[in-house]
Amino acid sequence: MRVNIDEIKDPGIDRAWDLPREGIDEALRGDPAGYHALAPSHVKAHLERTGRRVRFQAEGSAEVTAPCSRCLAPTRVAVPLEMELSLVPADEDAEEQPAVHHAADDGGEGSFTPDQVDEERYSGKVIDLDPLVQEQLLLALPPYPLCSDGCKGLCAVCGQNLNEKECGCTRHVPDPRWAGLAKFRRE
Repeated sequence: MRVNIDEIKDPGIDRAWDLPREGIDEALRGDPAGYHALAPSHVKAHLERTGRRVRFQAEGSAEVTAPCSRCLAPTRVAVPLEMELSLVPADEDAEEQPAVHHAADDGGEGSFTPDQVDEERYSGKVIDLDPLVQEQLLLALPPYPLCSDGCKGLCAVCGQNLNEKECGCTRHVPDPRWAGLAKFRRE
């Protein structure tokens, strides 16, 4: 979804669109959990303009799937999406901010201030909202998807899914710190 900032009048504008499944999958590519989109994601947004800055609020959700982190079973995950960003012209940022400095130069400060955390830069008159929504979607994903909170995972010895049945393997791992005493006991 692209918005021309000249279209944003005094009360603001509302937009709704579907983020295509392919676009979500493109954003998810390379994610270590192996997420894939199940359907397009519907997004509702409100944009307000203050001078050259644009306040962008959006909400939506995405249905994705990934292997469970414990048992590797396919798992559906509903990812809620809520975001609020301030879109700042790139040239305004250069005028207001001092040159970027390194954290080591001043005892740990970063290259932006805390009030800039929820800001994104744009250039020109047209703002592409899809990359902003995709980024927030990535940030909302759980790092370790689970099929259920009580998932038992796989047996480390034989690989049996312990949610389906117990395998009978001895999975007790002795503490290596006591291994020397076990040797002494045998002698």
